[in-house]
Amino acid sequence: MLKNIKIIGIAISISLVFEIIFNYAFPKLDLQRSLYSFLFHGFILIACIFIAVNFKNSSFSRIYNFKKGLVISIFFSLFLSLYFFSYHKWIKPELLESKRILLIELTEKPETIIDAKEKINVNPDFYSGKSAEDLVEMQQDNINNLLKPGKVFPMSLFSFLFIGMLFTVIISFLKYLFRNKIK
Repeated sequence: MLKNIKIIGIAISISLVFEIIFNYAFPKLDLQRSLYSFLFHGFILIACIFIAVNFKNSSFSRIYNFKKGLVISIFFSLFLSLYFFSYHKWIKPELLESKRILLIELTEKPETIIDAKEKINVNPDFYSGKSAEDLVEMQQDNINNLLKPGKVFPMSLFSFLFIGMLFTVIISFLKYLFRNKIK
C-alpha cells in the first residue's frame, strides 16, 4: 500500500506542476488547452498504473493487479477532479466563463447553421420537427449547462476513472498473458 501512496503522490505532483506551468505559460484562453491538459493527465494516469502493475508488483493475479490499478485510478481521479473544481470555482472562475463565451460565439457563426442544415438533410428522420436554429439553440443550451465548476468535477472524475479502469484491465490482462515471458 505504501508503494501505491508513493505512486499516487508522484502522479498528482507531476500533474499539479504541469497545470501550474501550463496555466502560467499560456495565459490566453485557447479552446484546445483543456484537451492538452486532459491528454497529459490521462497519460500520467496510464503511466502510473503501468508502473504500479508491472514494476512495483510481483503478482500475476489479475484481480490483485486490477485492485492496485483501481486504487491508483480512484485517488488520482478524485484529487485531480477536486483540483479542477477548486481551480474553476475559486482560483480562476473567469476561465470557464470566457470559454463559454467563445463557444457560444462559435455557434453563432454562419457555418454552424450550414452544418446544422446538412445534418438535418443527411438524417431527416432523426431531426424531424427541428430546424437548424433549434439545433444551434440546443447546442448553446448544452454549452451553458456544462461549463460550470459543478459539472466539470463529475465529468473529469468519470473520465479519469474510466481511463484508469480501462487501462488497468488492459495492462493486467497483458501482464497475465505474458507471464511466462516475464518470469
